[in-house]
Formats: sequence, C-alpha cells, structure tokens
Amino acid sequence: MSIRVVIADDHGVVRGGMAAILSASDIQVVGEACDGPEAWSLVRRLQPHVAVLDASLPRLSGLEVARRIARRLPDVKTVMISMYDDPAWRTEAARVEAADYLLKGEGPEALVDAVLAAARGEKRLEPARGKGLPLSAREREVVQLIAEGYTISAAAVHLCRAPATVRSHKASAMRKLKAHSTSELVRAATERGVVRMPRAKEVPGV
Repeated sequence: MSIRVVIADDHGVVRGGMAAILSASDIQVVGEACDGPEAWSLVRRLQPHVAVLDASLPRLSGLEVARRIARRLPDVKTVMISMYDDPAWRTEAARVEAADYLLKGEGPEALVDAVLAAARGEKRLEPARGKGLPLSAREREVVQLIAEGYTISAAAVHLCRAPATVRSHKASAMRKLKAHSTSELVRAATERGVVRMPRAKEVPGV
C-alpha cells in the first residue's frame, strides 16, 4: 500500500521539491498546503499516513498543527521540517509528538527515510527534555497573528477567543520576552525564531 503524505510549507519551490523527492520514491503526495490552517484542514479531510510540516508555518505554526494532529488524529504521524538547528525547537517538536525533526539543508534521502520511518510508527525524537521555546503554544499563535497585522479583535475572531483572553496572552508574551511595545514584541519573537514575519505577496508581472 502506497504511503500517503500531506506537505505544508509556505515556499512553493520547497513544497514542489519535497513532493518530487517523495514521489520519486513511490510515496503518494495527496495534498500541499502553504500555511497552518490549510495544512490542518487538509490533514483532517485526507487523513494521510504522514504530514510533513514546516515548524513555523504562517497563521498557525507547524508545531500547533502537529499538536492538533496528535490529539485528534493519532493515526497520522508528523515529520517536522525546520531551518532552526536549536535544541529548543527539537524539544517543542518532541512535545507535540512529532516522529522526526529534519533541517531543511539535509539531503533528499533524509526526507524519504524520515517519512518511511514515521509511516512504520517509529519515533526518532527523544522525549522532551530541558527548556523549549519561551512562549506557550497559544502565546506563539497570538504573537504570530499580531506579526501578520491582526488587531486584538481580529485575532480573537480568528482564534474563537474573547478579546480579553487574546490581550492576556499578548501581555504574557511581552513579559516573557521583556518587550515594552508591540513592535518590540514582534521583533523579539522574530529574532528568537518564535514567529515568522509574513512574506510580501508576489505581484504579477514584476
């Protein structure tokens, strides 16, 4: 039986490259997503054997998507892909029960091997030890939305939470990152790799 995979990365070239690598190894790529909400929607609908997720997807991080998968779709395994070679990121990946954590600079064979192992039920990440990322999953989600230009009210609607709750998460994040303004919060979170600044949209013909 062919292994079915969903890929999520906000760079089309990266998604296409991973899809080509996996397809060449008779692994079926059944869906591709460019951000977290789309990835979660595809995984819920398609229920692949493995989800390959960029750890810091826009709008909803790959870590949060993996957390939801572990809680609600335990038969779907996750492989995290990241540019961050940092123990804190590996710890967070282990906490959301990812099967493996690969750096984007690793070779094609590493991706294929990780997907095959995950599909077999192998978990290569060691149990979470030490400190993870400085913000909680919900705080990261709130700060990511703020970095993307959401107001507190808009973020509350997006997260289906009360504005006061979102404001509380923002305040907690500011304390943890020692930020005194929204701009300082976004800058500190971006420098730590906790959130990703949105990329400029491509303009046709430019």
